[in-house]
Amino acid sequence: MADTAIPITSLALNTPLTNPAGTAIVAADTHVITPTKATSKLVIRFTNTFAGAKVFTIQAGANPPADAAGQGALTQSLAQDEIWWVVIESARFVKANGTIVVTVAASTTGAIAAFQLP
Repeated sequence: MADTAIPITSLALNTPLTNPAGTAIVAADTHVITPTKATSKLVIRFTNTFAGAKVFTIQAGANPPADAAGQGALTQSLAQDEIWWVVIESARFVKANGTIVVTVAASTTGAIAAFQLP
């Protein structure tokens, strides 16, 4: 299983932004986000375009640094064309190397986008 890097789009105050498409999902890969700023201001958008429901999972982090990693992963089933937004909690999801890891069910299609709030 390879890693697909999810770039982070930085949002700016009072500055419009067209809706970025995000990074296409590679169902056989893990999807990795590498925050460069506080994760409390990181938002992830998941989009399912598969003709049916698919499961998206934000993997639990590692303690340390994620003190709340024991709460486990966060999983959501999305219907076709459904969108899921999540504000990330570093105390739960950050891995020891500082990344956030997302996995998806087999055959999932769609996109993942990450946004850094100002």
